[in-house]
Amino acid sequence: MNVRTPMTISADAAPSLETAPAMIGRFNILGEIGRGSNGVVYAARDPVLGREVAIKAIPLTAENEFRQKVEENFLKEAQAAAGLNHPHIVTVFDAGKTDSLAYLAMERLHGRDLHEHLAVGPQLNFRQAAALIARVADALHYAHKRGLIHRDIKPSNIFLTRDLKPKILDFGVALAARSDLDPTHRRQLVGTPNYMSPEQALGKTLDPRTDVFSAGTILYELVAGQRAFEGKSIEDTIAAVIKCNPAPIESLRADAPPELVTIVRRAIAKSPGDRYQTAGDMRNDLAAFAGQREFAGDPPRPPSRTMQVVERSKWVGGTVAGVVIGVALGAWYLWPEEPTSPAPVIQTRIAPPPVQATAEPAPSTTNSAAATITQAARSAPERKAAAATPTPPADGTVALAISPWGEVFVNGTSRGVSPPLNRLTLAAGSYSIEVRNSAGPAYSARVEVKAGQTVTLQHRF
Repeated sequence: MNVRTPMTISADAAPSLETAPAMIGRFNILGEIGRGSNGVVYAARDPVLGREVAIKAIPLTAENEFRQKVEENFLKEAQAAAGLNHPHIVTVFDAGKTDSLAYLAMERLHGRDLHEHLAVGPQLNFRQAAALIARVADALHYAHKRGLIHRDIKPSNIFLTRDLKPKILDFGVALAARSDLDPTHRRQLVGTPNYMSPEQALGKTLDPRTDVFSAGTILYELVAGQRAFEGKSIEDTIAAVIKCNPAPIESLRADAPPELVTIVRRAIAKSPGDRYQTAGDMRNDLAAFAGQREFAGDPPRPPSRTMQVVERSKWVGGTVAGVVIGVALGAWYLWPEEPTSPAPVIQTRIAPPPVQATAEPAPSTTNSAAATITQAARSAPERKAAAATPTPPADGTVALAISPWGEVFVNGTSRGVSPPLNRLTLAAGSYSIEVRNSAGPAYSARVEVKAGQTVTLQHRF
């Protein structure tokens, strides 16, 4: 794992840990995983619980005038981070300090961070990119509701497990400038210029919308194939973040779905008031997009019932057939994906097949006319009664109540993320439904769907 830690501008550069210690706290150090500008990550073993962990160590020196504040802030935020229990936030097991360093003990992850994934691929498609950042936004929203702002969301702080599920790293490690520091001291700029928000680059007070912006810049990179903000120097990059808009995604990826482009544009608005006001709002839009059953790049879907009616009606000739097909094609584009009933207008416009001649002798003109009138009088009420009788529904509904979220699969095919997906319309029959969330084992159920009825599926991960 290539570890990249927050860029820190301070009065004194953090000293390096040249060699791995044998132990940190109670943990036996197995070796170094990676290092950044202000810390080192080690693989370690917890002898008490008998499990492998990762240790993030931040060196401390007596000469560092910020030592006391760093220790206080580090341990306070480490305690807060340890209280976060979310499937897409790395789990913190322990925190402490020695004479020379402060440390966090976290779950050991296997995979690679998003920065490495972007460098070597494979590239995520639009649906995968939206689903990935939806999970990141869900984790951010969870942290924000508990009073924590990450302040350094970037690809190297999003770890991808082997099944490409994200884990946000470094909650509580990126220390923000505090208002109670002596004003004569230099402030610390925490964050990575390419992904920080304009208000963060300007040193303003931050709120959760700064993380929304950072997540939006990552989504831009996943969709457009390049960073939103890139300069020849740190100063140039910060100036671009503050003043410039990135290249329009449409000019870089002509196949980018407009709905996804709109989400990105809103997330990286310069003014916090123009952005998503919560990471939860951003998550909802991304999950709704990822849950769509058709968009650019997807294989064609099977014909709807409307199109099936048209196929069955191909025997109709001449102008009538052209009108029918035109109406049906209009319905294909304008109606919801799964109309609740077949289109009666199409059926009523189809001309009946011609009546075949019989070998019986023709009746007299008078008798024929009387029979026609009698038949018409008899069939009119019957036709009226038949028209008044509603067609029984052919489909049933599965209502979904999933908490906090889950990806829903029907007979092995993904149907979207719930929430916002809250109901499935399925033809009557038996279905295998599976709901997946990396917080725990997948939930599976066999559901019997009956026409015109609703069955509710509830699960909490």
